[in-house]
Amino acid sequence: MNKYNDFPITLVTKDRLYEIMQEKYENGYRMTQICATAFEGYNEVIYSVNKEYDMENYKIELPIDEEIKSFSDIFPAATLYENEIKELWGVKVVGMAIDYNNKFYRIQKDTPFKKQITVVNKEDAANE
Repeated sequence: MNKYNDFPITLVTKDRLYEIMQEKYENGYRMTQICATAFEGYNEVIYSVNKEYDMENYKIELPIDEEIKSFSDIFPAATLYENEIKELWGVKVVGMAIDYNNKFYRIQKDTPFKKQITVVNKEDAANE
């Protein structure tokens, strides 16, 4: 667990994350934000919920080729965040209540923040 301004960020699995979001909703929390950061071969996605002055953050490290289940059935506000991380970072979100099919933003490049895996051959690396 990391601490930043007294708001811990808890690393969880994507399967456990859905259960946590359901529990938070049932306990009166609301969706605060979903953000993504691209790394080579995976995306780090942080889901934040809050209730009054209590904010909780849950992080998953999602490989580029894996899917995550939408939370829009729990938190309708997740729809906008999920369309954003899908379109800009290439996060594969399935089951969204409203899917803008990569037309949420007017951008010229598909998934501009996505980082692909760079494959380096041993021979190429040895010649550098």
